[in-house]
Amino acid sequence: MQAEPFDTAARAYVAAHFWTPAALAEAAGVEPGRVTELAAAGIIPGPIYRRDPQRGWWSALAGWVDGGDGTPDAGAEAWVSPWAVWSLRAAQLAGREGVSDAVIARRAQESFGRDFTAALATILPARIAFPDCFDAEGRVDPAMASVAADTQWRGWLRGGYAVCLRAFTGETCVQKESLGALLKRHVSAPDDWPMSAAETLEACAALAALMLPFAPWERPVGTPGRTIDTLLARHALGRERPYD
Repeated sequence: MQAEPFDTAARAYVAAHFWTPAALAEAAGVEPGRVTELAAAGIIPGPIYRRDPQRGWWSALAGWVDGGDGTPDAGAEAWVSPWAVWSLRAAQLAGREGVSDAVIARRAQESFGRDFTAALATILPARIAFPDCFDAEGRVDPAMASVAADTQWRGWLRGGYAVCLRAFTGETCVQKESLGALLKRHVSAPDDWPMSAAETLEACAALAALMLPFAPWERPVGTPGRTIDTLLARHALGRERPYD
């Protein structure tokens, strides 16, 4: 079990950036059980962070803080993505027209796939993040883009992107992955992937606008720590203050 200062910091973080399932249900005007139903149907992610009284903290991105395995007990405290409220509201509208949850889920995934494929064609660093989605001439391959979109959608439903992104759309997914891939390459091989300090700062600012801070124990090993924090330090440009 984590020490009290850690527990306090973790609670402060999830309270600042996430909602309880009950708060999500209230914001969408649905019964709490509906949140569970739509997560099971593949329309929204389930819990992003959980706190088990016996095992401590768990996240959909990094698992247990202490490196354990398994999933939290059903009675563990839970927090979910506020962005999911828009999917809940859309599901409410569709449900009033008699559309089943299975059809709502399929339509949501298809809509994401269309936006994802369109974003690949307009975001230049996408070729770094998703090389298999482009042919030899640099054009988007629709079939491979569809495969990649399905993978990213599953990442959202598993909760990883809900840890990472303030808002999850086809465009923000491609932007985040593309900027992250570009900056990680620059960090690891600056001579092979040169960027000026000004270019680096611009890319870091764009990435920071998309991303949540990550929990304190996740940030150093996650994209923000490996890119934004590393590059600000490298160029002596101060530091982010996500928890101050």
